[in-house]
Amino acid sequence: MAIQLESQIKPFILLILAVCLVSLNIIFAKTNESIGNKREVMSFKGMLVSFMIYALVDIRLLIGDGFYTMFPRPIVLFIVAIGFGVMSLACYFWFIHVSSNIDPKVKSKQIKKFRLFDILFLLPLAIVVILLFTPLHVLVYDIVDGMVVFYPMLSFILFLDYVYLISATIISIRNRRRAKNRLEKKKYGSQILFIIFFTISGMLIGFLLNLPAIELCVIPVVIKLFVELQDSQIYTDALTKLNNRRRITEYIHNELINCGEENPLTVIMVDLDYFKSINDIFGHDEGDRALIVFSDSLKEVFKGSDAIVARWGGDEFVVACREERIATDVREKLEDVLHKNNELSYALSFSVGAYTCTSSKMTYEQVFNEADELLYKDKEVQHRRRMDFNQKLKNIKSVGR
Repeated sequence: MAIQLESQIKPFILLILAVCLVSLNIIFAKTNESIGNKREVMSFKGMLVSFMIYALVDIRLLIGDGFYTMFPRPIVLFIVAIGFGVMSLACYFWFIHVSSNIDPKVKSKQIKKFRLFDILFLLPLAIVVILLFTPLHVLVYDIVDGMVVFYPMLSFILFLDYVYLISATIISIRNRRRAKNRLEKKKYGSQILFIIFFTISGMLIGFLLNLPAIELCVIPVVIKLFVELQDSQIYTDALTKLNNRRRITEYIHNELINCGEENPLTVIMVDLDYFKSINDIFGHDEGDRALIVFSDSLKEVFKGSDAIVARWGGDEFVVACREERIATDVREKLEDVLHKNNELSYALSFSVGAYTCTSSKMTYEQVFNEADELLYKDKEVQHRRRMDFNQKLKNIKSVGR
């Protein structure tokens, strides 16, 4: 009877492992920088790879207890260590993934502290590696009489995993409180639930020793996280975390329907000057930094208003609002904030075009054309004033060498 039951369970185990590996591979292939920043995407992929390795390690369940005597002792010890190690690695990548959503403005102000934290948060993982892959493993687990035996130090490794999980949960709670739209709140809410998934998985392992309990939990949770990661990016620019082109376009289309003399719609187009020169002279990473600094300043200028601030694409930004006064002194306000917040080695220059629509008969394209025309008139003025900007960048670069 036991042999018959075992023969029925093994195909079930194989099915779970196969479904898990295929699902994780599909999600891995679909995860790219269109759904998040580079750090966010790479850490999410790292977590997926960790789970895939764990599923491969669990192929040992198809062999049963005979696995521990079938192979040489060093190989068995190494495979067991890999199983525990990749779960700690998954927790580490999860922390990195969640921490990548910390406000870019806070990061830019405390960049040295964040780099120090990155190094410090490698410490728990390093301790896990030392305990699992050195002779110290006898404090955690060992193979005795053809069976794996676990010791109290395993609880310490679990504690180190929870250092990552609890830290990530605290960050997710903080991000959820600061989220400005429903999709972002939902995304961070799912991140908070990740610690519950990990806890339930650990409890299931205790009851289902010879079944792939982790994989049973991984599949639905990772799919949910991935879907909500995608959803949160529908209206969000991955680099700057501003609204994206789709969001501002929908907003303007909707607001134009009820536009009138007593209910005007103001559209402001802002273009970062000499952005190509920044990329060409300092590189694209510096260009990204410039965009983040400029975006953060835009957000600060319109903070507290009902304005929708969006990255239109490249170095172009659009602000739209029902308040006509929102365009008053916008250049002076933005220059003041940039001067106060700018941590770049050069001052950013920009051009502005603001148009107030008072007729519902105007189309979205017509409104943008009006604002765009005013933008380029201003750009001509700005470029005449600062034709030496490229040379300034080159001088700064040569001094920095």
